[in-house]
Amino acid sequence: MRRILPVTCLLALVLLAGCLGLGFGETRLAEPESNRPDPDTDVRGWEDGYWWNDSFPVAAEDGLSKPEIEAVTARAMARIERIRGHEFEESVSVEIISRETYREQRGGGGSSPEWREQFWEALFVVDEDTTVDEAFGELYGSSVLGYYSSGDIVIVSDGSEQLRLSRGTLVHELQHALQDQQFGLGASTPTRDGRLAATGVVEGDANYVEGLYEQRCAAGTWDCVEVPQAEGGAGSRDVNAGLSVATYTPYAAGERFVAALYERGGWGAVDAAFETRPVSTEQLVHPERYPDERPATVTVPDRSDDSWRRIAVGGESVLETAGEAHIYSMFWYGETLPREHYTSGEGVNRYRYDHPYSTGWAGDRLVFYTDGEQGAYVWRSQWESVDEAREFADAYRELLAANGAESRGDGVYVVPDGGFADAFRVVRDGDTVLVVNAPTVDDLDDVHAPVALADAEAGRAPSSLAGATTAHRAGTA
Repeated sequence: MRRILPVTCLLALVLLAGCLGLGFGETRLAEPESNRPDPDTDVRGWEDGYWWNDSFPVAAEDGLSKPEIEAVTARAMARIERIRGHEFEESVSVEIISRETYREQRGGGGSSPEWREQFWEALFVVDEDTTVDEAFGELYGSSVLGYYSSGDIVIVSDGSEQLRLSRGTLVHELQHALQDQQFGLGASTPTRDGRLAATGVVEGDANYVEGLYEQRCAAGTWDCVEVPQAEGGAGSRDVNAGLSVATYTPYAAGERFVAALYERGGWGAVDAAFETRPVSTEQLVHPERYPDERPATVTVPDRSDDSWRRIAVGGESVLETAGEAHIYSMFWYGETLPREHYTSGEGVNRYRYDHPYSTGWAGDRLVFYTDGEQGAYVWRSQWESVDEAREFADAYRELLAANGAESRGDGVYVVPDGGFADAFRVVRDGDTVLVVNAPTVDDLDDVHAPVALADAEAGRAPSSLAGATTAHRAGTA
């Protein structure tokens, strides 16, 4: 599991070089006589020779030595046990690498499956001029602070000569190790929205524990080691902010979700969520809807002609769900809602994914087509009321307007140029909204032939679409 920076912190990153393995097992630190003796057996609140409230002499101005990092890690594990109420069953290895090394190891820049490119294009987040792999490569290369995998923690550090360990990142990844030992991290779900929701318990729990740990440090309740971070030039990587906001959902919305569960039923309620994961980002964003309110089953009949076929993997059509958090990210990145809304939250963190344009989501289905050379998609969403469906449809038309769309009448719009240049049909029918995308207006009917909808609203173009070309709209919440 990765720990990443939110979009608001990405510009402060430092580019690094080098790789440093800890090689635990060297000479231990001298401990004050006031430290308690080791117990006869492993108990909660004690790990690898250190109690949760032990002290040790550390001068961290120039980074940490390997024995110091060993001690800091062991004490952090003991403190996490005390916070979380679970025992580490196995030791955890820690390695520190530079960001440059992480980028080299991760690679990236290849090509994604066609349907994955279309998914992010449908959200107006990654356009046709950029591959999704390239966009994710830049995002993770610039924002990953550390990760846990199969018993090992890797910290992405900001120094090549000294061992500089971020306490928050260490605590976050150690909590993942504890989760793995107690519950397991994986969850099987077929859609990206479902994966973000399931991961929200894992990342939300780690963020919440990290926050409780930092509160004790800030209040002076615990003696904590402060490691100054090395100075350096800020990163100037071209990170896709829309992708960052969408990807940060499990961390931000997940932390709010876990905080709500803790208030509802303590750590027992949080533990239970590892067994019964949330099934949609709607449940993360609105914890009161967990676990009872499940997404509606939305289907999209295949009305394509012989020139278009659905993209399939293993003989099965690829079916995706965007979900509430992705829809929020789409409107935020497209400046259809105010940029400052995202950081206007209160409580455990300031990041929020609830807005009238995306709230009220009941379910959606996104299917992908190809004619062998070009792509298309059909996106059908269901909403909790007619008014909420209308609000989404109006906001979506504003998003088209922000991308320079021209109205062709009967719910048809054309973005004439740029990375999202395509034809679109937007139709609302009661509490559902249908979006058909194709390379040209003539292709729309070939991808998804329309049916007679007596009470369908083909779509009133916003005033900004009355002319041939439109400008960005500064929306209000």
